Amino acid sequence: MKVSLFVLPCWRPGIAPTLARFYDELIEMVALADRTGWTRVWLSEHHFHYYGGASPNPAILLTAFARATRTIRLGSGVSLLSLHNPLTIAEDFAMLDQLSGGRLDFGIGRGYLPHEFEGLGVQQAESTQRFQDAFALIQRAWSGVDPKLEVLPRPHQSSPPVWVAATRTRDSFEWAGTRGLGLMMNQYPMSRADSETRFGWYKDAYAKAGHDRAKRRAKMSLFLHIAPTEERAIAEAKLAVQEHANLFRLLMTGERWNTNYVGDESVFEFIAPGGDIRAAFRERTLVGTPEQIADRIAYYQAEGFDELSLLTRYGTMSHAAALANIEAFNAQVRPRLATRAAA
Repeated sequence: MKVSLFVLPCWRPGIAPTLARFYDELIEMVALADRTGWTRVWLSEHHFHYYGGASPNPAILLTAFARATRTIRLGSGVSLLSLHNPLTIAEDFAMLDQLSGGRLDFGIGRGYLPHEFEGLGVQQAESTQRFQDAFALIQRAWSGVDPKLEVLPRPHQSSPPVWVAATRTRDSFEWAGTRGLGLMMNQYPMSRADSETRFGWYKDAYAKAGHDRAKRRAKMSLFLHIAPTEERAIAEAKLAVQEHANLFRLLMTGERWNTNYVGDESVFEFIAPGGDIRAAFRERTLVGTPEQIADRIAYYQAEGFDELSLLTRYGTMSHAAALANIEAFNAQVRPRLATRAAA
């Protein structure tokens, strides 16, 4: 099971002394993951809001990560193709691939937050067609087969790996599977039963299209926090998860300007019907003891995922806590995974 870092940069006063310092802290976190052998860092794209808005163009911040690291691969998680000129995206990410020596993983999605479409003057109803057309154009531009469509620079890699984010609609999962592309999922907005069903759509489409099972790539994103007891882990992570999930709720319900970012425990009802906080953490996160986390990783491996991308800094989680989570995972979870693999 590969382990990667997921970075969704949410900055506001109080999260770090300044935005510039926040970027420095993210670079420090990614550099630690690089030094300790994590496979990839994934970086989101969002606009016009505290929720991820500190990364409106992931190619720029990923380039900063590239210059501070040596081997970790650099993934857009994701580039929102529906919102931009696809040739601009092709140029930006090709430059990143060149400057990193060919470490780009090109993660793509169509977007889902209404205020981003409104702000950029794009009709959300057109997102699927815009996404598919943009992807086809970027692939043509990078391939060099069309002399009338040449972008400079071209990527360092002959064909950067492509991953597709899918959350709800069956057509998104089947589109990625039919084309043999990598799949990116996020656990906290869905139950395990729902994630199993949706991952099944992808696996079925992948197999039906005749792709090699050994080449299939699928990752799940999860919150990470490690403590000696489950009670302490949940207590320490609860407000951070609550704020992150509440931001998602505010944006999905049209309350973009509501600054009550932390909200209250009702958000757990929003993401986990029944509102059972412990059950929500057990089913939708890697918040717990090292042994519990190893057990949950085994579940994802059995389901057919080959990579987990871990959010170590989210909501009110501090920079120091994020670094400590990476170190704790390396020291306390990885050995358990190695022992289980050997057994």
